[in-house]
Amino acid sequence: MATRDASTSGPAHDVLVVGAGPAGAMAALRLARAGLKTLLIEREQLPRYKTCGGGVVGRAFQSWPGDVPFPVERECFAAEASFLGAGTSFSVARAAPIVSMTMRSELDRALAMAAAESGAELREGCELLELRQDEDGVEVETSRGRMSARFVVGADGVLSSVARKAGWEHTPKTIPALEIEARVPPEVFERFSAAARFDFEAMEAGYGWVFPKREHLSCGILTMRRGTGGLHEALDRYLARIGVAPVLSGERHGYVIPVRPRRGGFARGRVLLAGDAAGLADALTGEGISIAMASGKLAAEAIAEGDPARVRRTYERSLRREILGELRYGRALAWITYERPELLRALLRRRGQAFCERLTDVFAGEGTYRELLTRPGSYWRLLSAGRGARVSPSAR
Repeated sequence: MATRDASTSGPAHDVLVVGAGPAGAMAALRLARAGLKTLLIEREQLPRYKTCGGGVVGRAFQSWPGDVPFPVERECFAAEASFLGAGTSFSVARAAPIVSMTMRSELDRALAMAAAESGAELREGCELLELRQDEDGVEVETSRGRMSARFVVGADGVLSSVARKAGWEHTPKTIPALEIEARVPPEVFERFSAAARFDFEAMEAGYGWVFPKREHLSCGILTMRRGTGGLHEALDRYLARIGVAPVLSGERHGYVIPVRPRRGGFARGRVLLAGDAAGLADALTGEGISIAMASGKLAAEAIAEGDPARVRRTYERSLRREILGELRYGRALAWITYERPELLRALLRRRGQAFCERLTDVFAGEGTYRELLTRPGSYWRLLSAGRGARVSPSAR
């Protein structure tokens, strides 16, 4: 795609990216490095606090640009998974970090600054107000004036203004989560500083987590069932149960996580959706950083096609090939974990350590949910055998 200069008629930019999270900043970085005139707008000033556990799994580094320093708080080479209902726990360890802890404010800023240094224009404190598109381009009204582009990438979160104003009628299915950045006494921090911890069944149809950062613990809880309520009480019970006490200080933040892709496709006209705006997150864990970056990268690659129809086809096809199928298998595994815990407990009794090792491979980017559930001798067959499970991985 040829870029435009200020003297030519038509849109002022090749691409306008809305939202400087992992999906938007990654898209802007890739677009700028491809030579496209790119504008990245962010509603707030960077760095800004972003509610997120900040655990970046190994598969995310398949998208992270190698020349951009990653803002590490702590690297965890071990992870612990407890299944409280079954009374079992497992530990895994790897030579490479299983989870790299970061603060989302710093991760987002690192990618956005890299995009700016690569030639993208970054405008902070710029809120999208209106969006109109026609066959020639997209025009937007923002809190900092009117802007135009040949394409727009909406990466502005699960409640995306871009999606709403571009004609998507439904928001993705979401689940609630609650997080606290907890300051605890040194002896408590030391007990939890070596591993990323996941405690399934910490509340109904959900799990709790403890992620050690540089000097504090990021703790949280989520449930796959909307309307369950009581997250604050559940988090208090969970922290007391595992011994994260006393909490000396820490603000709590609630948020929602998409667990099913947005209905109605991911591209309309000259508008593409990426990351949470497209409803792309792992239904088993709620992890979305790796998927957001991957979708931002795919959006940028599709836009290089130039023709709107080809851009839409390329993007939808790439998402199906690289992301959507895997998310579907992840939903099947989430259904087992949260809706049929008796099946999961049977598996844990028979193959618990091996199962956790294979899950770790998935998070490391060395395996897939599809392989976990469909290859010969898969865990899906082990779970289904003689237990009345009739749901195929593609059905959930």
